[in-house]
Amino acid sequence: MAGKPFTKMATKNYLLVAAIDFGTTYSGYAFSIREDFEKEPTKAYLKQWVDPGSSMIYNKTSTCILFDESVNFSKFGFEAESKYQDLIMDNEHKTWYFFRRFKMTLYDKQSSGDGWFIEDETGKQLPALVVFSESIKYLKQSLFEEAKKQQTDIRAEDIKWILTVPAIWSDPAKAFMRRAAVEAGIDTNILTIALEPEAAALFVKHLSLERRRLDGEGGDLFRTFAPGSKYIVVDAGGGTIDITAHEVLNDGTVREIIKSNGGSWGGTSVDREYLDFIKCLVSRLVTQSIEQNEPQVFFEVCREFETAKRTIKPQSDMKFNVRIPSQLGEAYANLNPGRDLKSKKSVFTKSQRNVSVSFIGDKLRLAPKDAEGFFAETVTEITRHLKSLLLQKSGKGIATIILVGGFAESPMLTQAVKSAFPEIRVIIPHEAAWSVLRGAVIFGHDPGLIKERRSKYTYGLRVFDTFDPTIHDEKYKFEQDGEILCARLFSKLISIDDPVTVGEYLKPVEYKLTRIGHEGSIELYTSASSDPKYVDEKGCSFVGYILSAGHGFLPNEPVNVMMRFGETEVEIKAYQPKTKKTAVYYLGQ
Repeated sequence: MAGKPFTKMATKNYLLVAAIDFGTTYSGYAFSIREDFEKEPTKAYLKQWVDPGSSMIYNKTSTCILFDESVNFSKFGFEAESKYQDLIMDNEHKTWYFFRRFKMTLYDKQSSGDGWFIEDETGKQLPALVVFSESIKYLKQSLFEEAKKQQTDIRAEDIKWILTVPAIWSDPAKAFMRRAAVEAGIDTNILTIALEPEAAALFVKHLSLERRRLDGEGGDLFRTFAPGSKYIVVDAGGGTIDITAHEVLNDGTVREIIKSNGGSWGGTSVDREYLDFIKCLVSRLVTQSIEQNEPQVFFEVCREFETAKRTIKPQSDMKFNVRIPSQLGEAYANLNPGRDLKSKKSVFTKSQRNVSVSFIGDKLRLAPKDAEGFFAETVTEITRHLKSLLLQKSGKGIATIILVGGFAESPMLTQAVKSAFPEIRVIIPHEAAWSVLRGAVIFGHDPGLIKERRSKYTYGLRVFDTFDPTIHDEKYKFEQDGEILCARLFSKLISIDDPVTVGEYLKPVEYKLTRIGHEGSIELYTSASSDPKYVDEKGCSFVGYILSAGHGFLPNEPVNVMMRFGETEVEIKAYQPKTKKTAVYYLGQ
């Protein structure tokens, strides 16, 4: 991850705050003018998108991007989906590049390497930076055009940009998103990376104040944000479940009591279960034939389920109906002469379930309990994880679960959470799917909600020291200028889960710069363990050089290194008293 040179964000008053919520399944944007925010903080303009396939209007569009044969940007969102399906029908799609649900490729990103490629729907590769930056560029330009309709004299420099990312992402993943946004034409000095569950909490907090002001109530919502109360935010999106927990302080700000956590148990894992079921229904042979000759069929299968799955409710007495494309039956009949897909009465699934099926017209019908089965594993993982958090010492006293994100609108998830935690208040805002987007706009106008955070990793520097056979491993022993030394030691700056006050520097740690590297000096590492000994242990990752090449610091002279946790990023400052030089390195930027 490349650190950026020290730049102070201008304290200018922005005319407009623009937020982009780049989701796994759906993406959208919102903005508000400062005057409007001062009058009504939760009010923001949300772009509405028309799905050409259904003519329905949504507040987000599909996270899909299409490039032509020459790798020029063609379309984004619902339009990209429609155009790609059109290309498939004309059998012209194989030379085009179509990417969907690609945000999840960042979920496990631990290093800052540049030569990183991602695969499109047919296995062709493009640089990840191109795919992400072109997507952000499209959303940025669309937002600017919409803003100009509202405020004709708006200029690019009048806008403060917010880009939301999951709190559970690694520092390199967050840094990559900033880089993609800069590549898309957003000045790094007017861009803030906001953490999705924190943005949602900010929206719900303002909602509680507004309700109280408007109707004298606010009840549960207002109690949630009373000083001393503790709450947990579960941002249930398409790809990930992103969780953060706060305690409200006397001045209304909050401190993080459990470091951000979660997992890849979003709504798309339910879609995967359903698609696996359909593939078992038609058989492996038919699946292979469709994937090779008619890939749009499975795409359509997922689109139909995406809409229908919202009707799945716990303990329902109604059968689940979902439309299936006619090409499924045709492909089945072609490879199974004399047999009809609709004559099948049961399916044996990958998870060893025997599911009864029936058909009426173009609809597949399932018993309610079998439809619920698509959610079982995902919902169990989420409730199990929440239980483990609430049993932690720092989770004691949490009285409220705030459930937001698109997946939070599923009755299967909301009911499972309410059933698993009957003694805890569960709040699902009316606009659960847009809470992050609206909260991100509020965060741009008023970023001071979080006062204390928990360190997400153990941070440290790579050093060497005199070799001590009683504590050091022989394999790290080396000799230099007649001295026996130990290499690759992890010198800790802060431990994972340590509390830190936002905006304050930690106590400086003194090091001696021993050599000047070609790439840079002072190697920064993170670790998932609280007390790593060596930088190449399991769970350790190299982050980058705090001093970039040509820094001008002198070797064999002391350097003071200190850390500061900002609104959403970590700052590491190196100061050399002898040269009076300072270098600042940002993580999550």
